[in-house]
Formats: sequence, structure tokens, C-alpha cells
Amino acid sequence: MATSGSPEFDKFKHHIESNATVRREVEFAFSKLLTAANPTDRGARFLFGGAAEWILAAAAWSAGVLVAPAGHNADGFDLGDLLTKARADLWSVKASAAAKPADIKLVNFQGSGANRDWTEPTLFVAPYLDGAVLVDPNEATEVKNKMKRGGDSLSIRAKAIVDYKKEHPENHASFEVAVNPGDIPYDSSAFPKSILDPATFPHLARPFIEAKPLLDKSTSAEIERLVALRDNGTLTDEQLTQAVSKVVGN
Repeated sequence: MATSGSPEFDKFKHHIESNATVRREVEFAFSKLLTAANPTDRGARFLFGGAAEWILAAAAWSAGVLVAPAGHNADGFDLGDLLTKARADLWSVKASAAAKPADIKLVNFQGSGANRDWTEPTLFVAPYLDGAVLVDPNEATEVKNKMKRGGDSLSIRAKAIVDYKKEHPENHASFEVAVNPGDIPYDSSAFPKSILDPATFPHLARPFIEAKPLLDKSTSAEIERLVALRDNGTLTDEQLTQAVSKVVGN
């Protein structure tokens, strides 16, 4: 039976494809990520890519191919060190939610980029790949030769990865990746709203509270009651903000 050339990926692939529970978790994680950081929004693309890397690192941990920097018996470790270890010992990750293949940026750079190269084993993840495909550019020279050098990046046509997957099924781990239809609602205020919580920022949080739609008449009535308590001096402005936050579920 052919192997990918990476014992770690072979173990990762077997774990994902043979363990339905883990596979469903990975699939649901990508679906949830698409809602939390939809890459249609340019500002969310880095969040999407970073979170995708964490999802796959967690799956690699589950498979036993990624361990704590100090080993399995470590009492604790820094998560940042774990992600660094995943990049150094396993692969980098390029994730997409696009339905169809397009250009993939491999390396970004400033200046001429004459000395930049694609040398890291890379795990490509996308709906059109039906999961993840591992490509080691040091071994798969036929793929690396299709790399293009642009003004600020090294890139490759996704079709090259699709073709490689067909020719090397041993380098493909099968699971569903949620497709971005382009119309999934994305709340760009969600992240700043999570920072400006009403309890800590009673004044700065007011726009987020007042802009939130009321869900039903009972909610509206309760807020009116709280405002009346503020107006008669029973509640301060800060107490009103905190109470309204609880009512609307912030």
C-alpha cells in the first residue's frame, strides 16, 4: 500500500478517515468557523486561516502525531509553542472555503522576494479537495514547478493541487469542508463587541446594546421597565447598561 512519505500524515489520514466521531468534529468545526470568520469579509480572512490551522493542529493532537513540546508527560505547555511545533514538525496549512479552485498564495513577501521560496510541506484544505492534501515541494517537484512568482507573493493554481490529489490518493485525507456560498451573514462587530462588554465598558458598549434587535414583546417590556427604574433614580446608567445586557443575552 502506497504511503504519503510522511508517517505523521499517514497516521493523521487514518485517524480522520477511520474515526467517524473525530471526522464529524473536524467537519463541524470548519462549518462553525465559516460563520464565525467568513473569509468573504477581507478583515476575517486572517482569522479564518489562523483558526483553520488550529483545527488541524487539534486533529493532529487527537491522532497522536502532535504532542506537547516537552513530550506527552508534560504537566502543561504554551499553546503558542504547540502551534510552532506543528509548523516545524508537521506542515504549514493553507485553508480555503471556496467552492471552486483558484490561485493559492503560498508565501507573502515585501520587496523583490528574490530569495523567498516554497520549501515547507503544506497541507491544503478546501471543499474542492474534499478534505486535505499534503504536498511536500521538496519531493513533489512537478507541483513546485507550477509555482508562480508575483509582485508580493509566491502562488500556485489550485488545479495543480487537485491534479496531485488525483494522482496521489495516499496524500489525501477525506472529510467535508464547508463551502462559502458568499451570503452567510457575518457580524463584523462581533469581535469588538466581545471586547467592549457592558460590565467593563458601560459607555462604549451602548451602541452594541441599543442596535441589537429586540426579540419579542416581553424583552421590550422588560427594557422599558428598566429604563423607568433608571429614570426614577432606582438604577444608575451603569446599572441600566448591565441589566439590559443580561436581558438581551450579551
